[in-house]
Formats: sequence, C-alpha cells, structure tokens
Amino acid sequence: ALAIGEMLGLVSEEYSEGITGPELDALSDMELREAVLKYNIFARASPENKLQIVKALQAEDQICSMTGDGVNDAPALKAADMGVAMGKEGTDVAREASEMILADDNFATIVEAVKEGRAVWDNLRKILFVNTPINNAQGLSVLFGLICGLEDTPLTPIQVLYCNLICAVTLGFVLAVEPAEEGVMDTPPRRVGKRLIGRFLLLRIALGTAVLVATTVGSVFIVQSMDYDLEEQRAQAFNTLTFGAISICLSARFNYLSSMHMRLFRGNMAAWYAVALCAGLQVLLNYVPGLNNIVFGMKPQDGLQWAIVVVFMVITFIIMEAEKAVRRMLKARGEDTDDYGGPTSAKRYVKNELLPQGASKLKLGGGVRSSE
Repeated sequence: ALAIGEMLGLVSEEYSEGITGPELDALSDMELREAVLKYNIFARASPENKLQIVKALQAEDQICSMTGDGVNDAPALKAADMGVAMGKEGTDVAREASEMILADDNFATIVEAVKEGRAVWDNLRKILFVNTPINNAQGLSVLFGLICGLEDTPLTPIQVLYCNLICAVTLGFVLAVEPAEEGVMDTPPRRVGKRLIGRFLLLRIALGTAVLVATTVGSVFIVQSMDYDLEEQRAQAFNTLTFGAISICLSARFNYLSSMHMRLFRGNMAAWYAVALCAGLQVLLNYVPGLNNIVFGMKPQDGLQWAIVVVFMVITFIIMEAEKAVRRMLKARGEDTDDYGGPTSAKRYVKNELLPQGASKLKLGGGVRSSE
C-alpha cells in the first residue's frame, strides 16, 4: 500500500507511514480522529473502517469524499460529503448511495470533475460581480445625480433599459465560459451549503457599484461645467457607464491574478468579442441620426467627451485591480478572502496544518482505475 501510495504522491516525509484496518479498530474515537489527519495510507480497511474514517474526518471539520463499488461500501458512500461510485464495475446499491458516478472508472476523472465544478462556482461569482454593479449603477446614477444637484436625470429610461438588457448581459455571461484559473485545485473545499455571495464578494460588488456611480455622475458634472447641453450630458453619462462596465468585466476575469498582464488577451476570447460588440454598439448609438437623439435622447460625443470616457474607464480598471491586490495581500496573511466560510480558519488551511495532501496533488495523469 505504501509503495502504491508513493507512486500516487500520497507518501512524503511528513506522511511517510500507513495504518491498517485492524489497527484502526483498536483506536479510541479521539485517537481515530488524530489518525485520519496523521496518515494518508489506510491498508486492509473494512467497509466499517471506511465509515469510521469518513466520520472521523467530518468530526475534524474536513470535507470528505469516499470511493467504492460494492454493496458494503454504501454506508460510507452515503455518509461522505461526496460519495463516488464506479460506473462500470460498481453495484446498483453503491451508485444509488453516491453523488458522483465514474462512467469510465478512472480516478483521474474525479480530479477533473472537481476542477470543473470549482471553475463553474468561480464563474458564477464572476457573473454576479459584473452584472450586479452594472445594474445597481443604472438606477443609483439617476438617484445620486438628482441628489447632488442635477436638474434632470443623467440617463434616460431607454438608456437604463439598454444597459440592463444589452450591456450587463453581454459582459456578464461571457464570463460563464472562463477557463479554470491557475491554482484552482490548491484552494481548500468550501463549507457545505456555502452561499454564492459572501462578505468579500459583497464588498467587491459595493465597490464596483460605487465606482461606476461616481464616475458616471462625476462625468456629467464635468461636462456640465463646460456648458454642454442636457443631451450631451446624457451621452457622457451613458458612455462613461458602459465603458466603465467593460473595465469591471476585464478585471473580473481573474480572481487574484492581475489583469494588467498579457494573460488578459488569452484564454476566453468570448470576453473580447463581448467587449468589441458593446464598444461597437456604443459608437453606433452615438452617431446614427435618429437613433441617438430620438430614441436615446442624446447627441454625438466630441473628442473631449471621449477623452473623459477613456480616463474614467482607466480609473475604474485601476481601482478594481487595486482591490484585487489588497485581497491578494489579505489572502497571504490567511484571511478567508474566497468566502469559503468553513469552521476551520483559512490561515490553518493555507499552512496545511490540518489537511493531508489531497486529491489535487495525486499523480493521476496516466489514469488510475478502480481495478488497480
């Protein structure tokens, strides 16, 4: 068992020993809880031992997955946070008791499935982080514009509707196909039942909303001071909000990695198609006669107004990247910036004081099947 474990990368200087099923039977409950965190290798374990291991890991606030194929494995598969049954060789009872079924009986598929699941979770949070500030800023820009002294609303109803149905949807949902980020398998499991929006994501949404509102309303006051008329002011607010939303979308593509890097131009090309579409539509709406003044209630922008849009777009992008840098620093200090919300602190996870080397580190590239 130790030899196989070493081939898989489970045996190291820190976890150099194993324990057998009969030895587990001789341990008390507290000793068993210590043993599951001390050993990576369990040899000659009975179905009862598997259930004991699952319960002991859960008692230590760990997220536990169990694989099995027989009828006797069903209790452990059912008790685990994620039971994994074999699709080819497994029994019907084992498959019924599991949350995941390996159609190819290949253990490497488990790692790929977990990776894909984590990517989906991250992308859902990215969509929320992009869509929510854009939708919030549409109404709040009107509200705070009037509160701050504007005589008329900075955005027309059709402009608000356009930002809601076209801009937010286009920029938000392309992040659903964002590939998994580097290091996604190095993070600890989320707490079971964890909500999508945690405190850090909520703060990020609030920051994004505040930046969009401030730049949108601020740009209107700038052009108002230069004696631009109401329709020109609304064009300024409309374009500042849309291009600021593009900045948030580009920054949101990576949770921690800086977007001020060539990686921004690689990977998810759909994001760039969305940016090009939104930018092209903005130009179209600005300069097509009838569409701009009759439908959207604005006039074409001049060069100075576009310069203001670009400046505020860059400012938005820099602020969101600065927030990301602060989160990187907090994460390095052990803060739970990913909103895992588990009972065990993120600092203890980062230092790997509790969790033995897990499945994300297994050497399964060649494909390890249940029959082995």
